[in-house]
Amino acid sequence: MSLKVKCIKQAFIRGIIPLVIMGGITYFVSESDNPEAFWSMVAITIISTAVSAASAIYDYDVWPVKKKITVHTLLMLVTVYPALMISGWYDASKASGYIFAFISFVLWGVVLCSLGYFISKYVLKNIPDETKKN
Repeated sequence: MSLKVKCIKQAFIRGIIPLVIMGGITYFVSESDNPEAFWSMVAITIISTAVSAASAIYDYDVWPVKKKITVHTLLMLVTVYPALMISGWYDASKASGYIFAFISFVLWGVVLCSLGYFISKYVLKNIPDETKKN
């Protein structure tokens, strides 16, 4: 089985677990007659599923780290950002709500990406140093 197929399977497995768990919780919240809590849980379900599934991209050792981060960021942009907008956490009736959500998205992305990079590089030591050219 190729590495690409293994990574796709891992993405599916990693995504389906939070989808089932959070989807179940979201279902029970939907029964509570609280639309704000329901939309918040829908957003949390989408975000947890997307982040979990997209984490499999870091197992695809064929790509350099910068490409993995770029692809991961684009995947988060098309999944997490819209989820933020349906969550009710930001005022979607005004442009400022979209801007504030985007700024939050970027800031959290930078913090979490930096944290993941430093843990991988210095704690797990699984990111190689750049090779020096003679």
